[in-house]
Formats: sequence, structure tokens, C-alpha cells
Amino acid sequence: MGQLMGRARSSMIARLDAQLLPFGLSSMHFMALKNLQRGGARTAAELCRSLGYDTGAMTRILDRLEARGLLRRERSRADRRRVLLHLAPAGRRLLPRLSAAGERIMDMHLGGFQPAEIATLKNYLSRMIANGTGRGDNPPDHPDTSS
Repeated sequence: MGQLMGRARSSMIARLDAQLLPFGLSSMHFMALKNLQRGGARTAAELCRSLGYDTGAMTRILDRLEARGLLRRERSRADRRRVLLHLAPAGRRLLPRLSAAGERIMDMHLGGFQPAEIATLKNYLSRMIANGTGRGDNPPDHPDTSS
């Protein structure tokens, strides 16, 4: 099962990377921008947690996006140690085109699926994520440390 999920993810990422090549971006760049747009993260650390990237990779991703004028970094006024991330106007303008590429790839991978099947797949994947993070109906077993 894990191998199949990994292969499906790899296929989607490879196809998305090919679609984003003309923009000079990768799927990692797109996912970072999309996450910022949705408000899922405001700092590099939050993006790392959300997307599962290490801090070194995230720094390179953000450096590239900032150099392209797609995002900007700004020190928090409340806590000068925090650096907040904001979509730049150029990033906001480009995201619809990037999102369209992402939708084409998703549509291709879900070709032939009925709407009910897609809803079921989303439900199963959401439950797996919740279980894996300890927020689901089936939290991971923890060893009894009381003895």
C-alpha cells in the first residue's frame, strides 16, 4: 500500500514539475506558494511542518521565490525574531496559472474516477493522515510506561 501511494505521489510530482518548467518553478515552489495563499503557514518553520521539508530545503525554496519577486519576507513587529512570509503581487498574479497546471495533473491522475470514488479516496486519505498524526479514531498505540 505504501509503495503504491508513494508511486502515485511521485507520478503526480513528476508531471507537475514538467508542467511548471516553463515558469522556471518546481512543484515544491508551487506548494509553498499555494500554502501561503491558503494561509496554512506564515513562517518558514510552519511551511516546513506543513509540507514535510527540512529547513535547508525550505530556505532554498524561499530564496528562489523571493529572488523571483513572488514572495517577500518581513520581520514580525510583535517579535523581531520571527520572519513572516507574504505573497508578493507577482506571486498572487502567477498562482492562478500554476494552479491550473496543478488541476490538469490532478484531473489526469483521477481520470475515469467517479465523483463518489474521489470523495471516498479523499476520506480515506484524510483518515490515514489523522491516524498518523494521532488525531484520528485510531491513534497509534503507546507502550504502557506505568510499570
